[in-house]
Amino acid sequence: MTIAPQDGTPAPPPIEPKASPTPLYPNNRVRRHLSELFRLALPVTIARLGMLIMSVVDTIVVGNYDSAGLAYLNVAHAPFTTLMVTGIGLLTGVMILTSHAVGRDNMIEAGLVWRSAMPYAVLIGILFTILTWQSQWLFIATGQPDDITQNAGELAMILSIGMPAAMIYITCAFFLEGLQRPLPGMMMMIGANAINLVLDYGLVYGAFGLPELGAEGAAWTSTVIRWFMAFSLLGYILLMKSHSLYGIRNGFSGWWRASHKARHLGYAAGASQGMETSAFAAMQLFAGRLGVVAAASYGIAMTMLALMFMVALGLASATSVRVGIAYGRRDRPDMALAGWVGLLTTMAVMFVLSAPLYLFPNAVAHLFTKDGAVILTTVSVLVLMPIIFPTDGGQNAAINALRGAGDTWAPTILHLVSYLCIMIPVGYYLTFTQGMGVPGLFWGIVIASLVAVSGLAIRFKIVSSRPIAAHTH
Repeated sequence: MTIAPQDGTPAPPPIEPKASPTPLYPNNRVRRHLSELFRLALPVTIARLGMLIMSVVDTIVVGNYDSAGLAYLNVAHAPFTTLMVTGIGLLTGVMILTSHAVGRDNMIEAGLVWRSAMPYAVLIGILFTILTWQSQWLFIATGQPDDITQNAGELAMILSIGMPAAMIYITCAFFLEGLQRPLPGMMMMIGANAINLVLDYGLVYGAFGLPELGAEGAAWTSTVIRWFMAFSLLGYILLMKSHSLYGIRNGFSGWWRASHKARHLGYAAGASQGMETSAFAAMQLFAGRLGVVAAASYGIAMTMLALMFMVALGLASATSVRVGIAYGRRDRPDMALAGWVGLLTTMAVMFVLSAPLYLFPNAVAHLFTKDGAVILTTVSVLVLMPIIFPTDGGQNAAINALRGAGDTWAPTILHLVSYLCIMIPVGYYLTFTQGMGVPGLFWGIVIASLVAVSGLAIRFKIVSSRPIAAHTH
């Protein structure tokens, strides 16, 4: 059991007692998992949506100020976003191992996960800062026009300054989510969005007595906000009343050896997310080859998919924590139940969210454009969302369930097969060889997502049927 500090400060959320292994799952266990899943997923989803909403605000503010500036900012974000997503994957082990420690009721071990991960996060941040700072060579290599290369390169340098802050924030947020304390991260993201809106407008347009910087102002806003979020969440962890339970202030000595397991879990997750991001980037390039109308339609549909994917990501992260806690207790039946509840719930929620796009595709398309050709093409792909949303969200829940159960490289291989070996060639074949245009790209996504969710579900069935090995310390 968890002991409260002697000074009267509250203890962490209570750890559920070990459930007796049984092949049958009473309804109250299913209700418990559903309740905990949504309790964890709601604030995580809001936090994940907040990250995307900040980007949408940047796009709207800069786009209304200067369309050329928007082009520069979008290009500058490409290398930054790719590296940041890779960093999120590399740090996924923090959340997984923290949940394992919580499942074992070992709070000092949970704190050690965070303390050993912090220097690693800073190291990743510095490395990615250097890479983002040098983005101009990438723009030259990909044949960008001179004005884009010059201006986007300068904006990428500004964005790169915020990379270490992004890694620190992610590490702290993952640690708190592993402790089943997602609310601080959610509140931080809500506050950051409010500040971002005001500061964005002020620095882009020169309002409130601030200098008028255009797209550069949006880049500086993003960097300042990332450091604000990092310091705020770091301060919360260092100052929380129960810090002594976790040994938060015990220092960082021996962090490289102590972070070994978290780093190796992260290598697989980073590779997996990097491959998926690269595959969707290739599909974006295919759409560009089809022309302006196709590129615009693809962009609208992907914006809707990205927004809804944040909901799936929140449910998937909560699934990982629920599976990880049961894994830490060595409660195999409860671990299996947590995974299946998370997977099926995610797919059901995503199907419900896809209904408006299927039923009212014209209305959705009109929110983004008045161009008749773009609307017609967009409608032709929005009707596929009832297939794409559940399968894409489901594969994310399944891969997080597997990682919560300590499975690392098998999910990564399945992602490799699904997105690089299936989605890209099938999308290309249907789009260009069969002449299907933009719908061909999305049918490629449909097929890849079906393969991914099926393969990962089968893998989770296998993993969750095995006895859980004794934990080594």
